[in-house]
Amino acid sequence: MGYKLSLAMFFEIKMPNKKEIEIYEDDLRMIYGNDYKLFKEKIIPNCYCKNCNSHYQSIIVNYKIFLNDLNDIILKGFCEKCGSLVNRYVETGEVEEYQERIEKVRIKNTIN
Repeated sequence: MGYKLSLAMFFEIKMPNKKEIEIYEDDLRMIYGNDYKLFKEKIIPNCYCKNCNSHYQSIIVNYKIFLNDLNDIILKGFCEKCGSLVNRYVETGEVEEYQERIEKVRIKNTIN
């Protein structure tokens, strides 16, 4: 499915908030470790789309990954069904076992 990208949607996805840094799929794998498979199975296909009113049954596609100042993960992408902008916020900052890995990812992606 082709996605129509308005200028506002482009900037919302491409331009992270000043308190966010863009990270990548490999970083996500490192942060989640053995939980990565669970993340892919439970988070990606369970997003809310306001256009579809999906009750967290939409799949997010073509997403960018961001890490915020609270060490939480934010996915910014599109609803697979209708192409609307979809964001998914995952509270990883409160999970103690992820903290050291998150800090390594933050340093790597801040320096680059």
